Amino acid sequence: MHLFEILQSRQTKYGINVTLSVVLVIGIAIVVNLIVLKRFDLANDLTAEKWYTLSPQTQKVLDNLSTGINITAFFSRNPASEREKRDYDRAKELLKMYRRSSDKIKVTFVDTFVDVQKRELYQIRNNGTIAFETDTNDRRELVTAVDEQKFTSAILKVTRGTEQKVYFLMGHGERSIDDFTIGGYSQASEELEKQNYMVLNLSLANRSRVPADCSTLVISDPKRALLDSERKAVEHYLNRSGKLLVMIDATIGEQGDPNQDLIDLLVQWGIQINQDYVMVLDQRFFSAFGGPATPIFMNFEFHPITQHLLRPTVVFQLTRSVLPQTEGLQKQVMVQPLAKLPDFDSNVCWGETVQLTWQDAKYDQSQDTPGPLSVAVAAESEAKTRIVAVGDADFASNQFFSNTSGGEFFLGIMGWLTMEGDLISIRPIDPRSRSLRNMTASEQILVQLISVFLIPLMISIVGIAVWWRRR
Repeated sequence: MHLFEILQSRQTKYGINVTLSVVLVIGIAIVVNLIVLKRFDLANDLTAEKWYTLSPQTQKVLDNLSTGINITAFFSRNPASEREKRDYDRAKELLKMYRRSSDKIKVTFVDTFVDVQKRELYQIRNNGTIAFETDTNDRRELVTAVDEQKFTSAILKVTRGTEQKVYFLMGHGERSIDDFTIGGYSQASEELEKQNYMVLNLSLANRSRVPADCSTLVISDPKRALLDSERKAVEHYLNRSGKLLVMIDATIGEQGDPNQDLIDLLVQWGIQINQDYVMVLDQRFFSAFGGPATPIFMNFEFHPITQHLLRPTVVFQLTRSVLPQTEGLQKQVMVQPLAKLPDFDSNVCWGETVQLTWQDAKYDQSQDTPGPLSVAVAAESEAKTRIVAVGDADFASNQFFSNTSGGEFFLGIMGWLTMEGDLISIRPIDPRSRSLRNMTASEQILVQLISVFLIPLMISIVGIAVWWRRR
């Protein structure tokens, strides 16, 4: 039989038709799937807490994007701990929702420990960091927590037109942002600049006002008193919804407190900074190197400043006690401690006011500050004035900024003061437990009767009936 005759045969034609039909169906299926994947990448969230649905606030932000956003997530593909694996999985799910919700979002995952060149380019220090930047690469924001509010706030920060300015007061022996020694603040300045803040020095000696473009004023451990005109400039700034971070080290043994005028100013806002240093004798809460006068905080009060600390271990070296004090306060201010020691007996934890060295310190009821004590306080007025006072300036210095969570705590403070956390407010999902209650004795007996006797009996009856009918 010739080839032509074979091709003309009925069986061959039938086989070709079937083959072409199958290929056509497969091709149509592929095209339809590609179209659906490209244009209709939808998902239906059936979870009660809507774990896989972005909030309406986030969706509104994404709908209004006018520029592209590149998101680069730095995660190890082989997580070293259960927490890293959980963060990695959650980041993939969350960023997939962002990408699905806007065609202007582009997401790339980079292995932190494999692509070293890209990690160094982005100056990534921690595994699990996510970089947000515009498609022109002119603005970048780094986020270290897998959190929808943080992600959306980062998108807003890189797409807005204005730049936040943070001024560090100078002229009184303060910690300097240009100081690269262990006590300096050069690393704090560098990290702020990475988060798109403009960091500047400020001298009020020849100015009557804090600059109008000041997003936050930082006063870090002045060694000399502010001039009266400078104090009035700070007071005027606070009365006009200013934002202030004050960090003052202990000054035991000095004749008078050089910062007393500044301390008296903060009393008007419900903040009491004591002239003492905190002693804690419980070994769980002080540094083995610094001794009882170097408290270590691993648990913080719940506040927007502290809720995203990744590894909450902050060392406060020779720190004052800072307490909320709202009695007789004329201003409408909400004051909250941030770093508070447990309710120890005062013989275990107190504020020492006399002894210059902690080796000789012992609680004296007549003159020392009794516990419980806090070393950091946040205050906010109805007019949106915000103040954070910390009884120590070392926690944010180059010595402790990266070695402990001091840097995270400092950046959390700055984010709250500049109201970056208020760019978007998203209620966190409450992963409530849905455990079943224990059955009663009668319920257990009922389940056993049904599963062991009733169900097998019904199956046996049906089987016998079928057998009888066939017979």
